[in-house]
Amino acid sequence: AKSLRKATVKLSIDPALAEEGYTLDSTSDKEEILLAGGSVKGVWWGLQTLEQLLVAATENPAQMRIPALRIEDAPRFAYRGAHLDCGRHFFTTDEVKTYIDIISAHKINTFHWHLTEDQGWRIEIKKYPELTRIGSQRPETYVGHLYAHTGKYDGTPHGGYYTQDEIRDIVAYAAERQITIIPEIEMPGHAVAALASYPWLGCRGEGYEVWTSWGVNKDIFCVGKETTFEFLQNVLDEVCDLFPGEYIHIGGDEAPRDSWKTCPHCQKRMKELGLEKEAQLQSYLVARIEKYLNAKGRKIIGWDEILEGGVTPTATVMSWRGAEGGIAAAKQGNDAIMVPYQYLYLDYSQTRDQAVYGEPLAIDSGLTLEKCYSFDPFAGLNEEERAHIKGVQANLWTEYIADFGHVQHMLLPRLSAAAEIAWSSEKTDIDTLRRRIRDFMLPLYKARGYR
Repeated sequence: AKSLRKATVKLSIDPALAEEGYTLDSTSDKEEILLAGGSVKGVWWGLQTLEQLLVAATENPAQMRIPALRIEDAPRFAYRGAHLDCGRHFFTTDEVKTYIDIISAHKINTFHWHLTEDQGWRIEIKKYPELTRIGSQRPETYVGHLYAHTGKYDGTPHGGYYTQDEIRDIVAYAAERQITIIPEIEMPGHAVAALASYPWLGCRGEGYEVWTSWGVNKDIFCVGKETTFEFLQNVLDEVCDLFPGEYIHIGGDEAPRDSWKTCPHCQKRMKELGLEKEAQLQSYLVARIEKYLNAKGRKIIGWDEILEGGVTPTATVMSWRGAEGGIAAAKQGNDAIMVPYQYLYLDYSQTRDQAVYGEPLAIDSGLTLEKCYSFDPFAGLNEEERAHIKGVQANLWTEYIADFGHVQHMLLPRLSAAAEIAWSSEKTDIDTLRRRIRDFMLPLYKARGYR
């Protein structure tokens, strides 16, 4: 072992390594530790490993020692994601930065930032100021479990949004930690906050209020009006100016099409396009928005519902209702990111009996560390189809998560399991994973003050 009070850590770039790969070597007779990465990204991920080793070594920084070792490491997937829903509950810029720090420590390279919802519009759009003046505020919130009908409304206003300057600051903060942010602007569903701000965006054209409850709201964007597309394109223009990454997430999930069936504008659009089903109208929306973003040098990601009614070959599918959507996308040649709720939705409780273990309210129960770690993103796919699986992502929806301490409780330590699936091509047994979390990650959480 070497005393780091005397050792020098030497950083370098080695083009022979994979872009995000690194080597960490402390075996030299010299008082130095050598860390080489295939790029700055690789060096950064190597530094995360070095921090794990240092924090695990001792609780006394004056006696910090690490063993002589050599690590050669590189990620399994290029896309390793973590998601945070700031639409249902708003979290401050400092809390979002802490979230970024947490996922960076797990070698997650993509932050999927959910910014618009029925219950709140969280991103400043200068062309449409009512989105934040009206859409970012709700008068109260349903507390308790909606599906068990055990809750009530709290009577407390909830709101908040990120200014464009704050967003630029967060984007830069993430980039310094080698993380790309993918913003999500929901369409055509989960749009009530936008409809409340500008009622002409809906089929009914009036009577919308920012939603105070959870679930799936039937009020969605009207796809029959050209003014809706003008609005969406103008919003996306400002979004693209704020987020330099390649991808924009356009949602596409849980969009009941009931209003389209009776809307004269939507029915006229369907007739003009020769469409037989409303699902095809949603595909028209997705294809049109994708073409618009492609012209701006961007690509789209959407939830697996965008497969219904047909999808363009260049769209990336985020499979959340199980692995089936990702498998279907891969088999037809679309790229996919695996996010099945049964394994990677961290808003589910960590135990099967919340009452016994004193867990806070969650949307459902039983997503243990072991179950999370059991997920195989390649199951059911041949070698050619596996090439279309670009990565995996852990999601954290916040219907029942109103404060950042609760966010951390749900995230940790299960994010370690999700990150392990995304990074390591060889899986260990669950007991070995638990030991590594205990020896390396729990001391890191403690040192950083994470819950």
